[in-house]
Amino acid sequence: MEIQHLSVRDFRNLALAELDLGQRFTVLFGENGAGKTNLVEAIYLISTLRSFRVSELGPLIREGAESAHVELRGRDLGLDLSSRLGVNLVRSGRSVRRSAIADGKTIRAAADFYGRARSILFTPEDLGVLRGSPAGRRNFLDRVIFARERAHIGDIQAYEKVLRSRNQVLRGDHSRATRDHLLETYEVALGELGSRIWSRREALVDALRPSFVSAFTQIHGGGRVAAVRYAPRLGSVAEGEREAALRDSLQRRRGDDLARGTTTVGPHRDDLEMSLDDHGVGTFASQGQTRALVLAFKIAEVRGARELSGEPPLLLLDDVSSELDPQRNARLFEALTADAGQCVLTTTAPHFVRLGEAADARFVEVAGGLLRDSTKPA
Repeated sequence: MEIQHLSVRDFRNLALAELDLGQRFTVLFGENGAGKTNLVEAIYLISTLRSFRVSELGPLIREGAESAHVELRGRDLGLDLSSRLGVNLVRSGRSVRRSAIADGKTIRAAADFYGRARSILFTPEDLGVLRGSPAGRRNFLDRVIFARERAHIGDIQAYEKVLRSRNQVLRGDHSRATRDHLLETYEVALGELGSRIWSRREALVDALRPSFVSAFTQIHGGGRVAAVRYAPRLGSVAEGEREAALRDSLQRRRGDDLARGTTTVGPHRDDLEMSLDDHGVGTFASQGQTRALVLAFKIAEVRGARELSGEPPLLLLDDVSSELDPQRNARLFEALTADAGQCVLTTTAPHFVRLGEAADARFVEVAGGLLRDSTKPA
């Protein structure tokens, strides 16, 4: 879908905002806190029905307002038809009710709405993901899959719900018979859901590996050999055997899990590992090399999405360029210009975005939640 226009009302600090998107690059610039990231978040909300900044929807509604509305207008390139996608958020007591609308019709099932406007997101937090916790790397990986497979987000949510239930039983005061019955029920579900999550993650990493290696060389230059792998806690297990392996491992570890009060095996304990010259990133790579590795993975994601659907997804880059040195910044935008379709970027100053003279770009200044078209910087 080619996005032509974004409308938001009472979303974060944006009382009312209208944004026309360029066919290639739309650059949003302004001071921190102006509302640039809020516009990116609004687009991401329609793409995935969730925020990339908070788990709850309440903070997305502007303070003092009872509801928020976000709408994208664009064109379905495959069908050559115009399309309107919207999300409404309405406060209801302490919770927030969310509804999705496509071309005037309410879409009841999230899976039927999710992915109509495909996007890939890159934030400054992603640049530190390799030096952070395994949970951050799992979220980083899952976000890639969300943009490719609608079923993944449902499996993740269901897995997390069952995992919480199992952990509550592990910490609870139940008779042994009741406890064992509940644990067995939850372990069957975790095996089924967990095997699908595991297989999707590993398949994605395997699919993106060649493009990741070439993109790293493009951004960083030669001299280092990059590698990436999915690292399951259970080690190498054939895809058809993973459900049984997870279930059996959960049963074997019941004693340890009861002592710890938590579930110690499953895809919620797996990791994404990157290396340079067979050395782990955490102990070997410089900060610049680590960032180049993450950037390479995102470029591989863009290339993979293009191959998968036949058209590039919308790329959302939130203030990434200011975190890079000028040389890697130039290489990043060289790669984006070649591989990306539409791209929305945010930056504190337009000179950080080095797109080249031939790039088709719109520059929009954001200040205090208000938008103003600007000329392309010299």
